[in-house]
Amino acid sequence: MKKILLSILAIFGISFGGKAQTEELKTGLVKIITVTAEKFEKSNNAFLINIIKDNVVVLQIIHGGLIEQVKTNENTFNFSFNVTFDNEKENQNKFTSLEISKEFKYYEWDGIPCYALNAGNDKKKAEKIAITILNKVYGFDSKEMFEFEIYDQGKM
Repeated sequence: MKKILLSILAIFGISFGGKAQTEELKTGLVKIITVTAEKFEKSNNAFLINIIKDNVVVLQIIHGGLIEQVKTNENTFNFSFNVTFDNEKENQNKFTSLEISKEFKYYEWDGIPCYALNAGNDKKKAEKIAITILNKVYGFDSKEMFEFEIYDQGKM
């Protein structure tokens, strides 16, 4: 999954680097989303949040302007998700059984099932979606330790 996301993001010229912060899932997620909004909402800079477990990017939250399927005409600041399931049929089935999956737009990228959602600038909704996916699809507990990275991708 990590390779797919990195490949998709590379298409958009997204760079990588920076220092990760380690926190419990719920605490770290609230902090990183709050910091992202404070840092990038006014300037409408594109951003990328990596949520990492055991050195693997498990989930990303991205400015929707970087995801063609959920990009708006105005390209305003927002929290968006692009969830891919490359050879992960069991996790895909868990995801599609969730009520929140109905809000996602399905598409395929190079034959890989993908689901995209623009959650607007609603921090609470973004937190809820991320925690639901990490708990219900990937089986992580909200008290588990994760690394969180944020990257500035420049002005939209």
